[in-house]
Amino acid sequence: MASVTNRGGRWQIRVTHKLLPDGKFFHTFDDEDSARSYAQNMETLLDRGIVPLEFLEKKTRTADPILEKILNNHIPRAASTDKEILALLVTEVGKLRLSQVTTIWTDEWVRKMKQEFNLAPGTLRKRVESLARAIDEHVRLTTPEGGVRLMNPLRFLPKGYSLYKEADANVLEKVDKKSKRDVSRDRRMEPDEAARIQAVLNGEKREDRQRPWPVDPAFKLLHELIVDTGLRLSEAYTLRVEQYDVAKALLNVEGSKGWAGVIKPRVVPLIPSLRVLLSDWCKDMKASELIFPYWDGTKKDKKGTTNRLSHRFTSLFEYARTPNFREHDLRHESTCRWVTMRNPSGHWIFSEVEICKIMGWTDMKMMLRYASLRGEDWSSRLT
Repeated sequence: MASVTNRGGRWQIRVTHKLLPDGKFFHTFDDEDSARSYAQNMETLLDRGIVPLEFLEKKTRTADPILEKILNNHIPRAASTDKEILALLVTEVGKLRLSQVTTIWTDEWVRKMKQEFNLAPGTLRKRVESLARAIDEHVRLTTPEGGVRLMNPLRFLPKGYSLYKEADANVLEKVDKKSKRDVSRDRRMEPDEAARIQAVLNGEKREDRQRPWPVDPAFKLLHELIVDTGLRLSEAYTLRVEQYDVAKALLNVEGSKGWAGVIKPRVVPLIPSLRVLLSDWCKDMKASELIFPYWDGTKKDKKGTTNRLSHRFTSLFEYARTPNFREHDLRHESTCRWVTMRNPSGHWIFSEVEICKIMGWTDMKMMLRYASLRGEDWSSRLT
């Protein structure tokens, strides 16, 4: 049973349950919503036989490992995008023992990341989620069959925990810092910008420059492929000729966002103009050849290739005078092209589910995140 009480302007929860030491637990929150959310979650989990980690029995040091060991054990199985964060967490919190990761410590850690480190909400959430996943895995692997599973305190953080509140802003103001906010990108390529980029790729020199941007047919094709399919950069430059199904006008893509590096295959349709470009490019190449000449085919060279090509796209967009445009924005642009694409009769070609399949998403929320539609995309339907 859980209750929430206002005590001197703060909100205290009291949870009673037979699985808890002494049968009860108290904790105080700054606002009522956080207190009630925590109390409800904790009550639900206790009823399912799941106990918070702060009640971990410390009978042996083996049962209470340091976080460094937990994090290092998790790194080999973690997603590639998670490994750097996990390595950073080893230096930041690795000396703590598992039993020290309590709800009180978690609240203080979040406060410190905002008020002392002044991290952006997204960066803060990545740290919390990475540590939470590592602890979840440790608990899953070490809980004996039939034993009581311990609950991860990081999973009790209330909704919006990473957002800066007034108290955080007041502390930061004293040291001439400001609250950070989530920034979502919805940068589209305007028609005149698309024309300038094409001109640069074709070798047209800017009036105020001495030389044109270096012409590279392979890079021009890479740009066309990404903007007209929505492939991620690494999915594009690692393509081999055999992945292009000429008869079906499809690319068999080895998706790069699988858990722990597992490949998530998907098929991506090609618009007619891109089919012609790819067919001409690949006609004299062997099936096993890489379509693009930028990667040496080894895992070791992937990070370097991604960085080199990302910088090259940055250079292209700067030369083409497309301010604040990045290579990944091409994926936003491609999504919008799939969404607004119509057939000759004027009907929409693909549904939301089909576009998610093309882009490699399993969550429809990603569709809303990437569909950076312009106002004229809507108003044009009314004419």
